[in-house]
Formats: sequence, C-alpha cells, structure tokens
Amino acid sequence: MAGFASARIERLIRTAGARRVSAKAITRLNEVLTEYSMDLAKYAVEIARHSGRKTVKENDVKLAADK
Repeated sequence: MAGFASARIERLIRTAGARRVSAKAITRLNEVLTEYSMDLAKYAVEIARHSGRKTVKENDVKLAADK
C-alpha cells in the first residue's frame, strides 16, 4: 500500500542528505510514511467527531500529531 509518489519520497531522502537512494529504501519509507499518515488521519477524524464535527480541521491534525 504505497500512498505517496516514489519520486517525492526519493526527493525527501535526498533533501535529508543522501547522494544515492535504493529503490527498496524508497519503497520502505513510503510504506512507513503511509502507515503513519493513515494512523494520524484516523486519530484526527476521531478528534473531529468527538468535537461534534464532520469536518477535520487543522487543529485536529495538530492535536493528533502531538499525541
């Protein structure tokens, strides 16, 4: 379940300082980031629903990330 563009993940790793990046490293980081992002999004949705809203707002995401 790769959720992000591979080129974007590669660019992220290169921005962090890597000169070369293997395809497996891109795939694995993509999997990790997708899983983390999905968990974060689900928690943000819970926060919004608990607040009686259907709309997820910036503050919900911030609270979810700070958890």
